[in-house]
Amino acid sequence: MKEEKQKVGQIKKKKIREAAKKCFLTKGFQSTTMEDVITEIGMSRGGVYHHYASTNEMLKDLMLDGNDYRNNLINEYLKNNRGKDKYQQMGDILVDKSLADTELMRLYTLLLQAKKYNQDLEKLYQELKLNTTNELSLIAKQLGIKADIFGDGFLVNYINGLILSSEILGARKSYGEHKRYIKETMINYIVDVEKKN
Repeated sequence: MKEEKQKVGQIKKKKIREAAKKCFLTKGFQSTTMEDVITEIGMSRGGVYHHYASTNEMLKDLMLDGNDYRNNLINEYLKNNRGKDKYQQMGDILVDKSLADTELMRLYTLLLQAKKYNQDLEKLYQELKLNTTNELSLIAKQLGIKADIFGDGFLVNYINGLILSSEILGARKSYGEHKRYIKETMINYIVDVEKKN
């Protein structure tokens, strides 16, 4: 019975997140209120507030959903590309992450923009950054890349710059057409960091 209640709760939370995602992508994160989400989902106020106290909490769970989605893609890529050069694999993973064209990536762009003005979102960003760099560092080690390629922040900032400019400046198509240069930049950086260590 308890497990069934938890499953129902998880299903409701997912529906709330989907409604929140729709609102965030339509109105922008900063302009979306709890009332907007409640109206979008058609659930009672108490029902929504039982699961989420704020839009920040909804955004956090959506970002965690995005991490799970990306990790599944990475695992599938690694499974299908065994034997490929370690630097090529890491480059592919990082470029694919940087240029992904998904709703969750658009939400991440909203987070990057809003965190400057919201301490809770800045804290969320730092948590997500730590989580992501730890996961990607583990993948790099599994591939045989021994250096801490995320330690100085260059790759994280480079990737975030690509993500922001893809979405805000509409540069995704251009980046896609020239992604080999982006990949070469990332690989050259990784090789240089390894040489220094």
